[in-house]
Amino acid sequence: MYKIRRGFGSFGLTLLAIVLFSACANNVSQTLTNSAVLLPSQCRIVKHMMGETCVPNDPQRIVVLDEASLEIALTLGLKPVGASVFFGDVSAYLQKKAQGVAMVGDSGQPNLEKILTLKPGVILSVSNLTQRGSLYNQLSQIAPTVICEWWNGKIVRWKECFQSFAEALGESSEADIIINDYQQRVTKLQQALGDSLNTTEVSLVRIYADRIRLRGEGQGISSMVIQDVGLPRSPIQKEGIDMSIESIEYADGDVIFLQQHPQADNYQYILNHPLWLQLNAVQSGKVYEVGDDYWHGGSYIAANLILDDLFKYLVK
Repeated sequence: MYKIRRGFGSFGLTLLAIVLFSACANNVSQTLTNSAVLLPSQCRIVKHMMGETCVPNDPQRIVVLDEASLEIALTLGLKPVGASVFFGDVSAYLQKKAQGVAMVGDSGQPNLEKILTLKPGVILSVSNLTQRGSLYNQLSQIAPTVICEWWNGKIVRWKECFQSFAEALGESSEADIIINDYQQRVTKLQQALGDSLNTTEVSLVRIYADRIRLRGEGQGISSMVIQDVGLPRSPIQKEGIDMSIESIEYADGDVIFLQQHPQADNYQYILNHPLWLQLNAVQSGKVYEVGDDYWHGGSYIAANLILDDLFKYLVK
């Protein structure tokens, strides 16, 4: 598992590398042996996009390899022992719940040695961050690994991944409660909106350093929450488009929910541009700046924060 570089030029260094490699291999072998002797009553078969995996009935030590998987575990009231997230920085809305979780590398580039030392009972990840070469096979040698298809070419499958990981963690009953609570909140929002539910066209705009993105239906958790509520979108935003300030008229709506990408240093330039200032939503004071982290989140913690914003800004 350790990658020995060429040209050490020293027998001592080579011997040390062999010893380290052997120690790592022995640990992996022990893990595999422990998994192999599990009785059918001690684990359950979980189907996922990479096949079937026998996961311990009550995995005590969870490692997650992306923030969506981290949020799913935290939503279920479980704190992983390790996580890899972009740049090792957990989003602000998850930081309090994630205190004490060890960082094990960047998303898509987990540190296998660190993961091994944590002795996980199960490893969780979404597909777009782990389908790289033999990474899945390497992870599976450390612990049972469950992979969820996050993006199927049309929509982000955040609800399906939540249920899949809840099953893997033995928390399907808790998941049902969380899903039901979310659906009840959606119903309450629909009732509170009344007639305006069908007449308030919502625009989802995210400003990047090099472009402006209109979030299409199914292309993120925010657009899918909007869809769950039943708020209409403009036809141009059905698929989602990238554009420049010169095409900003397509971003208009009765209401604009605005996100700023962390690296968008052109944000104020866009908001002060004459073309932006001509939009109907801008002139009517119905542009609402929302948290880029949770509006771009991964599970029901983010979804409920988005609902909070919808109640706050849309319900009179």
